[in-house]
Amino acid sequence: MKTLILKRKQVIILFLTLTLCAAIVINWYYTGKGNLPSVPQKQEETQNLGEAKQVSKESEAVEVSAQQNYFTNAKLKRDSQTDESKDILTEIINSKDSGDASVKDAQQKLNVIIDNSKLQVDSENIISAKLSCECLVIINNDSAQVMIPEKSLDDSSAIQIKEVILSKTGLPAEKISIIGVKNVVEK
Repeated sequence: MKTLILKRKQVIILFLTLTLCAAIVINWYYTGKGNLPSVPQKQEETQNLGEAKQVSKESEAVEVSAQQNYFTNAKLKRDSQTDESKDILTEIINSKDSGDASVKDAQQKLNVIIDNSKLQVDSENIISAKLSCECLVIINNDSAQVMIPEKSLDDSSAIQIKEVILSKTGLPAEKISIIGVKNVVEK
């Protein structure tokens, strides 16, 4: 009886080992047959982390693409945070357990979020049209931040951006921040 149990355990261990080996082989086959990442060679020149270096027109295209990816990803993150806030507030509004005061407060906050989202998109569209560059606008309670590529930022573009935000939001000029985005490479 004991030898039968011992053989059963050995068979189970053998089966699990073979299954694991098969999984490793299948994974190795479908992921590139041993293409291991190479170790980067030591650079001869010192370079600051995040600093871009223009080599050719192709590198300029990569730089523009990286900036567009930065703005696209930032907008997606901003929109997903806004959607999460809307969902939470909508749950409070629709909950039967919520009191009248909390429903009213949630409705007001939801209206502010919706208004700010519309102002952000409208402002981004106008700024992008005026400056012919990608931008990101974030409007919070009593302030606005505008991010544009550093290469597009100068005195005249700053004035145009402030005019757009002032006309759209009515915020005072000292509550508007304009940030130049350097060559950003997404990871």
